[in-house]
Amino acid sequence: MATKEPARPTIGWWQGTLPGDKPPVKTVGSFWPYATTVFDYVRRAMPYNESKSLTNDEIYAVVAYILNLNGIIADGDTMDAQTLQKVKMPNRDGFVTFSRGK
Repeated sequence: MATKEPARPTIGWWQGTLPGDKPPVKTVGSFWPYATTVFDYVRRAMPYNESKSLTNDEIYAVVAYILNLNGIIADGDTMDAQTLQKVKMPNRDGFVTFSRGK
């Protein structure tokens, strides 16, 4: 009997994860509006057993790998402080602005 894999966020391909008639699947391409947020998350959380131990160059490499897996950047793209902020995330316009009011 095959077991069903548990639902969890994925770093893989994002296309098709926002079907509209079903709950969205959280992926890097659909869940985060800015690539700088991906960098911040990786910086704070990786590696799991020793968070905050990666150098900036290592973090840029991990983020580039994740963005490339999602088809957001190309294989040969360079990732650094200047290029990271220029990355256009695919669902950046799919978020609702929230105002707390007065």
